[in-house]
Amino acid sequence: MLDINVAQQGLFDESSRHGRFLEYVLPELDRIDINDLKGALTNIIEYARSIDGLYLNLSFGSHCWDLLNPAWRPQELVPFTSLKAESQTTLENNLLSMPASQGDIFIWLHSIDSELLPQTLIFIYQTMNSMVNLQLDIAGIKNKQSRDLIGFVDGTANAKDDQRLPIALIPEGQKGAGGSYVISQRWQHDLDKFNQLSLSAQEKVIGRTKEDDIELEGDAMAEDSHVSRTDVKVDGIGMKIYRRSSPYMASQLDSQGQPDNGLYFLAFASEMQRFTVQLDRMMGLTLDGISDKLMQFSQVKNSSYWFMPSQNDLNQVLKCN
Repeated sequence: MLDINVAQQGLFDESSRHGRFLEYVLPELDRIDINDLKGALTNIIEYARSIDGLYLNLSFGSHCWDLLNPAWRPQELVPFTSLKAESQTTLENNLLSMPASQGDIFIWLHSIDSELLPQTLIFIYQTMNSMVNLQLDIAGIKNKQSRDLIGFVDGTANAKDDQRLPIALIPEGQKGAGGSYVISQRWQHDLDKFNQLSLSAQEKVIGRTKEDDIELEGDAMAEDSHVSRTDVKVDGIGMKIYRRSSPYMASQLDSQGQPDNGLYFLAFASEMQRFTVQLDRMMGLTLDGISDKLMQFSQVKNSSYWFMPSQNDLNQVLKCN
């Protein structure tokens, strides 16, 4: 079995409550030097390592990984492509969708101590922003109960201890072993609409009780609940993923003048199928045509797939110690 130390440090440390999620896009190839980029990434890694209790994790989109390391790539790594529901699945006369916003570099900064983030964040801005384009910058506000802004516990079904490894890490014998396939999505909640539901109706949307966080059973579990659509097996194997999501509240209104509050969904998996099966079921892109009821109250605004290399692979690609 893989040793937990193969993964980048901090991946499995769930004590982190404060996070920053930065997604960068590369400029045109003639405007960037790959060696300079490697040097910049090495510098921010070393800066973060000098601060006890702070984690900085790096992941890369398919295009960027090919530029940084043309010698090999994880066999399942692909860019995120937009998903749209079939005609029978609608949201207020609009088709459900998960738009792609594929990035090139994903920096996840997190700690149990919020005071450790600001200076490192400033250093990252100064090092990266003149070289690559920042397309998304989200501050996580995870609370001690790991509750989403809709009031339900997020990540209840996460595996614990060594059970996380085969779920989150690419197995030995495959390219990228010890690393992870990663999905990030920004989900914007319509909190006014969701909070107008009765407690019972809210619980049917999620598939769990709100206060005690107990999974519904029997007829109480709706077939279009979030739990029903995401808790699935393929050929007897559970399509489990390892979640490290975080609620966020932006300080500005969105382009439609609405509060931008929601969940930065972040998850890791040993194979891409674990993501694609769940997303297809949420969208209703399956034979039963049933979509996830939660998508009537929360819309996906950004979506990317990434590869988080193991610590050894990251060191070799960037030539750092």
